[in-house]
Amino acid sequence: MASHFTYIHELRELIASSTTASAGSAPGSTHLEVKLREVLPNLLRDYIIPSPKADPLLKLVAYTALKFPGVFYNGRAADVISVIGRILPFLAEPDFRSSHELIFSAVWNLLSILRTGDREAYRQFFLDAMVTVEDLLYVASMHDESPSGVPPGRCLVKCLCGSFSNILDSPGPYSELPASCQPKNGPGVLVDLTGDARWRPFATSLIKLVNKCLADGTLYVDGLVNMPFVSAACSILCYGDGSLHKVCFDFARIVATVMTAEILPLENIIRSITCILGQDVAELSDISLAPT
Repeated sequence: MASHFTYIHELRELIASSTTASAGSAPGSTHLEVKLREVLPNLLRDYIIPSPKADPLLKLVAYTALKFPGVFYNGRAADVISVIGRILPFLAEPDFRSSHELIFSAVWNLLSILRTGDREAYRQFFLDAMVTVEDLLYVASMHDESPSGVPPGRCLVKCLCGSFSNILDSPGPYSELPASCQPKNGPGVLVDLTGDARWRPFATSLIKLVNKCLADGTLYVDGLVNMPFVSAACSILCYGDGSLHKVCFDFARIVATVMTAEILPLENIIRSITCILGQDVAELSDISLAPT
C-alpha cells in the first residue's frame, strides 16, 4: 500500500501539470479531479494525525475545495458538512496548534462550497456554530470555577447537531467520522474541550469563523443572530487569552457595523474588559501591542 507521502507527491505533480497546461488541456484537470476523488477520502480517513506531516494534506483539502469542490460531494453540497466535521475537532488538539491557520483555511473553503451550493445548509452551520459558542461559555465557566482549573472528567461537547441531522440520509465517502468524534446519542461531532489548551483555541477559531460568515456574507445569515448567542460571544471574553480577546472584540465590532450596536450587551462587555484589566500584566502583552 502506497504511503500518504506517495499520494500527496503524485497529486502535487498533477496539480503542477494542470496549472501549467494550456486552456485547451482539459484532460489534465479531469485526471486530477478523478485522482482526488479516488485518494482523498482514504487520506482524510487514515492519515490526518496531530503532526506537522498533516500540513500538506490540509493544504490539499483547502486547494481541492477551492478548485474542485465537487470532489467532496455527489450532487448535494450539504454533504460537505461531513468533511468539515472531520477536520473541525483538530482545532481543539494542542498538537495541531501550529496548523490552525491551515485548518481554518480548509474549513472556510469548504464552507464556501455550502454558501454557493446550499444556502440552507450554510445557514444551518451558522446556527450550529452559535449554539456551540453558547456551550463554550458554559465550558469556560466550568474551567474557571474548578479549583484545579480543569473540571473533573472529560469535557465533551457535541457540535453541528442540526447540520448532521440533515445529511443522515446521504452516506458518502466522507460520512464516517473517527470513533473519537462520534457521539453516542444522536447526530453531530464530539469535541474534547478539556483544559484551557483545548477549549480556548477551539473557541477562538469558531468565533473567527462566525466573524468571517458575518463580514463576508451578511445576507446569507440574515435574521439568524440572536441575543443569547451575542451575549455568550461577548461574555466569554473574561475567560480568554489574548487571541480569544481579539476575535471577541472583532465580533463586537462586526456586529455593530453590519447589524446594530443596540444588540450588543454593553454592560457584559464592560465587565469583561474590567475583568481582563484585572489579570496579570504579562497576560495582556498581546492586547497592549494590538493596533488601536
